[in-house]
Formats: sequence, structure tokens, C-alpha cells
Amino acid sequence: MKKVLVMGGTEFVSKSLAKYLISKAYEVDIFTRGRKKLDYLGVKNHLTGDRHSIKDLKEKLSDRKYNYIFDISAYTKKDVELLTKIINKEELERYVFCSSGAVYLPKPNQELISEDYPRGTNPHWGEYGLAKAKAEDYLFKLYKEEKFPITIFRPTYIYGEENNLYREAYFFDRVLKGQPIPIPDAKKKVQFIYIWDLVKSFEEGALSENSLGKTYNLTHPETITWEGLINKIMEVTRKEVNLIKVDKEFRKQFKIVSKDFFPFRNINFILSTESLKEDEIYLPATSLEEGLKRSYLWYLKESPNQYSHSMTKIDFILDKLE
Repeated sequence: MKKVLVMGGTEFVSKSLAKYLISKAYEVDIFTRGRKKLDYLGVKNHLTGDRHSIKDLKEKLSDRKYNYIFDISAYTKKDVELLTKIINKEELERYVFCSSGAVYLPKPNQELISEDYPRGTNPHWGEYGLAKAKAEDYLFKLYKEEKFPITIFRPTYIYGEENNLYREAYFFDRVLKGQPIPIPDAKKKVQFIYIWDLVKSFEEGALSENSLGKTYNLTHPETITWEGLINKIMEVTRKEVNLIKVDKEFRKQFKIVSKDFFPFRNINFILSTESLKEDEIYLPATSLEEGLKRSYLWYLKESPNQYSHSMTKIDFILDKLE
């Protein structure tokens, strides 16, 4: 039985990954801060500590051997640097790092971005994207100098059951309450990836000889506009609400940015998935409509209401524009 370490294990992506790997008969350990109790079965060892503490990492991980490590909770170079320094590498076959499509520099048109497009400071993503890029660079260096076995994935927007970010649930909330939804008046194109597609790609990337030392964009190839997204939400819920388009001049006049009223960045966010195809790694196949249907069923069953958000201008905009 192959031994796996998931860094994380109690939030959306890491939790879904751990559950998926358990279902595939891996022996799974998770490493978290210990602040949340597990609500699923099958974890071999729930290791607790601060991943920013070299003392905690050494105490909990240095004597353990893993075939695969999935690092979901790392955001900075320091995060991956501390972990890769202390882990036992004797039996390690692959270290999979969850990066982000936010690492890329802005592209002035709506062409798909491939993995060789320049990375760096993107004002739309700020420190988050830059920190992920620096973490990647550190891992690339380890692979080049020490043959440390890495595979890196750069997802677009991740959605699905148990999403702890107030995104699709925000739209479900408003539609069910019959509340209008303000959206940026823009023809931006975006892509999404359903959580259970993502974890399948992560596993196949870890197992593939083709993926050693490589990085992959990870998304469903379908592109959609904001209006198209909300229309799909309304199709899935079988309910209709008004869309209130907030144009650039209005936002400028009242010094409002899209994050003040919308749960996504108002930018093009579309990535090429040709490398996944070429290296025969699982290409996300769940359509946005199907993924939203599954998310909605989970939402209706669980009635999640633990979200916080910074969309403080919704009512202001509706008062002005409705």
C-alpha cells in the first residue's frame, strides 16, 4: 500500500483530496494545525502542528517515509522550503504542489495562456500569485539541482461540494431568496474546475512518469462570461433573478472595484490544457453545468452558512441601479 502525506486535510481542496485518495486505497496521513475535527473516516494519522515551525515539522514528519506528498497548504517559498528540508526522501516518488493560475503576468487579450507564459507580479492577484510563483521557482531549482521529484499544478477557479469560499454558494443564496445579482458589465472569459476532477488530475500527475519535473495548467477547457455563469446558476436552480450590470464608469464614479460586490476577479482567466493532453494526464471532464448541479444538491442538503466575505457594496449598488 502506497503511503501518502496530504498537507492540509480539513478544508475544501485538501479534504477532498484526502477523501479521494483514501477511497483509492492509499494509506493517508494528513498534517493540519489541529483546529478542526475530522468529519470523515480513513485517515491513518492526523498529524498536528504549525507548518511554519521547523520544530513541529521535524517532530512530526522527519522520521516518516512517504511515497507521495501533496502540498495543498503551501503559499510561499518559505512554506515549501521548510517542508522539503526536513522530509525523508528515501521512498519519495513525487511531491505534488498545488500552485495557481494566478502566477502568470496579465495577458492583454483573450488568448489561452500556456505554461511557458511569463510569471511574476500580477496586480489583479497581488502577493498571492507572486508568492506562489516564488514557491514554484524554489521547487524547480530543487528538481534541477537535486532531482527532487516534483509536479506542479496551476488551477483556475475551483468549485464544488464543501467549498469554503463564498462563491457558488453566494449565487445560490441570492437566487433562492429572489435577490438581484450585480455583475461586472464586461465580456471577460473565465474557466472553472470541479473539485473531483482536480483530485483525479492530482493523482494521475503523481503517478505519471511524463509529469516528472513539469508544471500543468489545470481547468475544464470550457470558457464562460459572467453573464453566462449566472445564467447557468439560474438553470441549475430553476429560478430566475435580475442581473444588474455594473459598468466601468459607475465603478469609477463611486470608487468601487469588482471584489466589493462580486466573488471573482473581473479579469480574463483562461488557460491552455494542451500539456495535460500531451502527457496523458486526466483532463477535467465535468462540465460547469453538471458540476454546479452537484454543488447545488450539496448546498441544499447541508445549508452552509459559515461564510464571511468582503462584498460590502452590494446593497449600495442595488440602491443606485435597480
